[in-house]
Amino acid sequence: MRHVVGDKSLIRKSRALHEGIRDYPAYSVHDAALILGMPRRTLQRWVYDKPIFTVAASEQAQKFLSFKDLAQFYFLQFVRKHAHLTDWQARKLLEYTKEVTGSEYPLLHESIRVLPRHVFWEHKSRGSDESRILELVRPKGQYVFQEIVNIFASRVDRNTRGWMLRLYPWRLWRSGDQRRPVSVDPYVMSGKLVITGTRIPAQAVATRRRQGETVRDIARDYGLSQQIVMQSLRHLAIRKAA
Repeated sequence: MRHVVGDKSLIRKSRALHEGIRDYPAYSVHDAALILGMPRRTLQRWVYDKPIFTVAASEQAQKFLSFKDLAQFYFLQFVRKHAHLTDWQARKLLEYTKEVTGSEYPLLHESIRVLPRHVFWEHKSRGSDESRILELVRPKGQYVFQEIVNIFASRVDRNTRGWMLRLYPWRLWRSGDQRRPVSVDPYVMSGKLVITGTRIPAQAVATRRRQGETVRDIARDYGLSQQIVMQSLRHLAIRKAA
């Protein structure tokens, strides 16, 4: 199978019959950075220069990310920004969370909670039904007994087991912002970034805008509001969004 990014043709393996769609390496670093609205150089550093964790296709020279990889990088970028962590702290958070949860993708479960300047893990002690809340960042390893709200919850959809099904990356997100202009679902358009609630790739909208079409005409052709078209363009950092 060939995966095309811009004018570069990259090779990736076909998905095996036993391989889950969320585990399949489908995204190049270029694609992933664009989808997540994060600096490509940051993601390149996390994947190539100083790997923060092992991605799905790590054995290949051209590394590809799975949906799980994409989601975990999104979480790390999210907590770096909203829990005010340094790159080093984000790495330590992932290492420590792997250690205490025993999972390769510990940040994807609903038991991980985010508050400004804090990241918590809610779990039940062995042999007990009582939940405990462990502070993972400040101070690391301290149990907290209080009601907390998960500000990350509005950026994901989960299944009944608590695992992420869908991402709603929003480059301009601030606390309390419920907007979800774009989304990523591995079962929709092969995991492309799309206008939420549709099968319209955000890149298709961006391409038409770069070619000089107006937001009004694009919105009319796709049956979308001008506001949602502009928001999708802003997520992709398209300067001619207005």
